[in-house]
Amino acid sequence: MKKYLKTTCLTIAILMIVLAALSGCGSPAQEESTETTDPTNAAAPTEGTTTEETSEAPAEGVSIALLDSSNGNSWRAQMEDEMNVLVGEYKAEGKIKDYIAYSANDDAATQSQQLSQIVNAGTTDIVIINPVSATSLNPVIDKAVEAGIIVLGVDSVIGHPEVVTIATDQYKWAEVQAEFLAEKLGGKGDIVIYNAMAGVPASDTREKAFDDVIGKYPDINVLKKVYHNWDEGEAKKLTTQMLASYSNIDAILNQDCSPGIMQGFEEAGVDMPKVLTSDGSMTYLQMWDDYNTTNADKAFEAIIVGNPPGIGCDAIKIGIKLKEGKAFKDGELTDVDGGKALLLDPDPIVTNENRAEWVEKAKTMDESYTFTAVLTDEQIDALFQ
Repeated sequence: MKKYLKTTCLTIAILMIVLAALSGCGSPAQEESTETTDPTNAAAPTEGTTTEETSEAPAEGVSIALLDSSNGNSWRAQMEDEMNVLVGEYKAEGKIKDYIAYSANDDAATQSQQLSQIVNAGTTDIVIINPVSATSLNPVIDKAVEAGIIVLGVDSVIGHPEVVTIATDQYKWAEVQAEFLAEKLGGKGDIVIYNAMAGVPASDTREKAFDDVIGKYPDINVLKKVYHNWDEGEAKKLTTQMLASYSNIDAILNQDCSPGIMQGFEEAGVDMPKVLTSDGSMTYLQMWDDYNTTNADKAFEAIIVGNPPGIGCDAIKIGIKLKEGKAFKDGELTDVDGGKALLLDPDPIVTNENRAEWVEKAKTMDESYTFTAVLTDEQIDALFQ
């Protein structure tokens, strides 16, 4: 399978100013046009999709809907913010006529209902879904495909044969970190594994990669596996519990929320473990750098493996290409769990070796933001016949 490395866009000042205005400094709270206040009327336009915007858009543009599993964490809020910026540009260029976004608040039934009402309304050309579940939407996706709607997944693979998901290679994302941890521990030690949310495809794929890699090292002892549900507060709470339960924790293998884990160690007055993975936020990068700079004799090994929120923008670009009748080149898509996926290499990868370089690059960014990247138009074109 051919993989594409994204162009990292950390220091695009104009974009970040616009994003900061849209996101309220990265708050996970609901943004314009991204919340469904009444799930029983899920297809009704929200505040950010006004009649004035629609009437001014060129008639030839496409209509796009985003169904997000939740925008209750900063990564998904940033994905939506970046998509909103691209949508504004594409509306001005006549590529998009209408755009609306919904959050299912991590409820599969709500997301299914939202998609059903979009299909019944018959006015949407492209639906982009960050799924609550890999397969629960399949009966409604069947109806969407029959109606001629292009359905794309984003971030987590959808197990439907007619859906292409655009995602970071989540298995590789986790594999790189687990191998890093095992190497830094010399293949032995006591660890805790922090997974994200059981049942969510991306989290489940990462968990499998963690288990596969650590299973190769018989001298690495997994003290416990926990789930923080992508919640910093929960990660901190779990850390407090782990420190009370275990006298020695050499490393933590983690799916995001590292700032909460670090806060748990700091408030307990316990030195950081030898190794901690991973989080892509500016907050974590700064906390990691501050700790290691201040405590050079107790510096810990860490790694950031990028999972760019910019894949939402990639999905918009790819959806428009498919609507134009373009077809993917042979070999670009991978069969994954009953669906098809365009799997992108994680980007960037940050360790102590290049940490200072990335700290400098991140100075212009709001601390709540995550490392991001978007495929260029040339990279998008190269995917298609």
